[in-house]
Amino acid sequence: MAKQADTQTTPYEQKVISIMRRLPIEYNVQLVNFAHFLELQTTQDYQELLDENNFQSGDEKWEKLLTKPEAKHIMRKMAMEAREEYQAGKTTDIGSTENGRLKPE
Repeated sequence: MAKQADTQTTPYEQKVISIMRRLPIEYNVQLVNFAHFLELQTTQDYQELLDENNFQSGDEKWEKLLTKPEAKHIMRKMAMEAREEYQAGKTTDIGSTENGRLKPE
């Protein structure tokens, strides 16, 4: 995967910034968390985990990935970040719509 250059703002970066400015702050937190998730997928460790386990699909992939010692470190970090956001009042309750989709309350 190609990495972005650090010196120029791309149209994609401009689009994400534009979207972030229109979103409520709690959605910005979610957007940043998703960006961290995508960033993790570009690391060598993540790719090695995928390669060494020859993952098939869906739930099996996640089960194998999350049982690795490296995954424990990542999950702990994510849990600590979530706890900090919760304690700082940056989280919202999650409800569901009539059709069963998740939504912030």
